[in-house]
Amino acid sequence: MNEEELFNIQANQLDKEIEKIKWIAKNSDHLIRALRREVTEHNAEYFERDKPHMDMIFRGGDFSNFIDNYISVKL
Repeated sequence: MNEEELFNIQANQLDKEIEKIKWIAKNSDHLIRALRREVTEHNAEYFERDKPHMDMIFRGGDFSNFIDNYISVKL
């Protein structure tokens, strides 16, 4: 892969990130509700298990992954 191809890939990735930011700006309330719902569902599942493990708690990268996946479906 040459330099020009890499810069083209970079430009496409940048455009996609900007689209995400614009979507979040327009739909922040919707996204916040969806994220809260996801956390609530995961917490309910955690407490319903016979032997829950702390590693199962929705946190950290789970938030970013959910947001990225959620937005990619909406775009």
